Amino acid sequence: MDSINFSKKYYLLLLIIILVLSVLLRLFSLHPTFSDENVYYTMGKYVLLGKIPYKEFNFVHPPFQIYALAFLFKIFGVSLFSAKILALLASSLSVYLIFLISKKLFGDKVAIVSSLFFLLTTAFLAFSDQGYGMWESSFFVLLSFYFILKKKIELSAFVFSIAIFFRYLSLIYLPFLIIFIYLNNKKKTIRFLLTTILISFLILLLMFLIFGYEFIDDTIMFQFFARFTSYLPKQYFQYLSIGFFELFLGLLSGVIGYIKKDKILMLLSFYPLIINIAIFVVFKTIIYHYFLLSVPFLIIAVSKAFFAFEDKIVKAFILIVIILSIANNFTTIDFYINPKNSENIYYIADYIQNMTSKADNIFGESSIVDYISLTTNIQVTSSYLDSYLSYLIYKSEEKVINNLEKQKPKFIIDMEGYYISNPYFRNYLQSKYTLKKTVDGIPTYFIYERSV
Repeated sequence: MDSINFSKKYYLLLLIIILVLSVLLRLFSLHPTFSDENVYYTMGKYVLLGKIPYKEFNFVHPPFQIYALAFLFKIFGVSLFSAKILALLASSLSVYLIFLISKKLFGDKVAIVSSLFFLLTTAFLAFSDQGYGMWESSFFVLLSFYFILKKKIELSAFVFSIAIFFRYLSLIYLPFLIIFIYLNNKKKTIRFLLTTILISFLILLLMFLIFGYEFIDDTIMFQFFARFTSYLPKQYFQYLSIGFFELFLGLLSGVIGYIKKDKILMLLSFYPLIINIAIFVVFKTIIYHYFLLSVPFLIIAVSKAFFAFEDKIVKAFILIVIILSIANNFTTIDFYINPKNSENIYYIADYIQNMTSKADNIFGESSIVDYISLTTNIQVTSSYLDSYLSYLIYKSEEKVINNLEKQKPKFIIDMEGYYISNPYFRNYLQSKYTLKKTVDGIPTYFIYERSV
């Protein structure tokens, strides 16, 4: 018995060491990427400077993430390093929660394997330091699930409500938690649901009182009524290959759950797959980080399936799929962890900084423009920190262009012909700006300078 306990402690210690090394490697090789995270980091900086979201700059998500970032900036100073701490902390703690949840559901062996499997997913390898706001949501959804396992229903409801106001997408896992509670204790189902609704409504009301109708318009009305563009950067489509491998793992563990008549295993397997399919069908724009919420639950199910049979073929199949997923998505992993891929970002930031004065402002593709604003004192025109076409179209192209013309940004940075694809912005660029530089890469950037 003592040797078994020692073995369990040894593997847990090994997991902690691997996780700590992973975090340290990320911290000491931090670099900017072509990513939405730069938008949120810059918004955190604006909050620190006293700017009010929704009123003084646009933001299409709930406010908890950017206020958490502002808090970190207050402690550690405004930098990419301090910004990355939030996502790294949330993703790393999620690994530990996966361990605790798996242990509670299926025992020590599954707990250790599920944590290690999760560390090997493309989701963690590529995106564990990416500040999309989804890691924070995932952490609180997992924490809510853990409190349900601990029979702390009210605390679980409170934590889940916090997840919602990091990202509304957390709501897609409310039915999952309700089903799980129903399978284990029917009487607590209504209590959890009503408590979650009450707390979430009170938080929503507080947000409305603080930020006004602009909060509702930017975070709710926009999501339902915006006319999204069909344009997506080409590299986004490689994210779909990640979910392709998850499909095989989910179906396998779900079938094993059905054979074993294990309702919990079936729920953990099939629910994430149903959610992923729903995202593809319902969402107008698809980006991989929308699927991050599903990965932990799917991995817990796969880890349980790994030990469900003594059949070596099942174990081999799971390991082969995980290895193939890493190999197939190596380009994506390399894109996010290799500092060499940031050379163009550094080059453009230096060029813009050298070519502008304190009185100048800039506008353009959010990830590069906001990175420049984060790391310098250069202002973004009209505080359009989220300058994606879907939002600009929602607010009316004519109104946006009028605001641009009032401040006359010295530089507008386009990406892969993104703004050129829209006739309003194409005419504005052609009439007022001259193409000064083309920076080839992934993506290719076009730098326009004011000529009129």
